Order: sequence, then structure tokens, then C-alpha cells
Amino acid sequence: MTITASRAGVNGAVLALTGHLDHATAPTLLSSLLAQVDAGRHHAVLDLAELRSCDSAGADALVALKQLAESAGGRLVLTAIRGSVQRELERAGLIGVIRTTITRRDALAALGLGADASDA
Repeated sequence: MTITASRAGVNGAVLALTGHLDHATAPTLLSSLLAQVDAGRHHAVLDLAELRSCDSAGADALVALKQLAESAGGRLVLTAIRGSVQRELERAGLIGVIRTTITRRDALAALGLGADASDA
């Protein structure tokens, strides 16, 4: 899995995921969000447009990410969920538990971060 991080406003981050979120890659994603939170970016958008698959360990990691963001006073939004990833998140019962949007712009707006994101 590849993670591309961008800053969104003063206290937000966008993490765009490419590849597969599973037991082998989930710790990397957790570390990436922790680094963002440590840098003061406690609101996060996970852009899943290029994520090809997500297993149950990946779904568990998303729950942990939500808890991490909330413990820092922030929120987590998932965006651009497609295909098998959508089905896995539905199977795991996460749709409705973690906020989702159709587009990155909608996710940023839901967090009050505007539509701009720059490299972080």
C-alpha cells in the first residue's frame, strides 16, 4: 500500500491510499495518521479512490483510526469508496459508523477544512 499525505488547512490531513489495506499494511496506515496527529493535524480524510482491497484487519484499522482522530479532538471521514472496499466496509458494519462522502471536496467540507489540500 502507498500512502500520499497532504495537508488540509491548519489542522487537517488527507491520506490517499493506493493498493491493499490488510494485516500487513494496516500498521503503516496507523503510523501515518499518528504522525499527522502528532503534527497537529487531528482531522483526517482517507481518500480510498485507489484502494483496491480491504480485509477485516484493514476494517479494524479504520476503526482504530477513527478512535485516534477522536481522542485527539478530531474526526475521520472516508471518501471515494468503491467496489470490493465498499462491500468489505458494509460487511464490517462501518458504513454509518465512520462518516463517508462521495468526493474529497465533500469530505473536506464536512470537516470544515475547505477544498484545498497541499503536500504535507
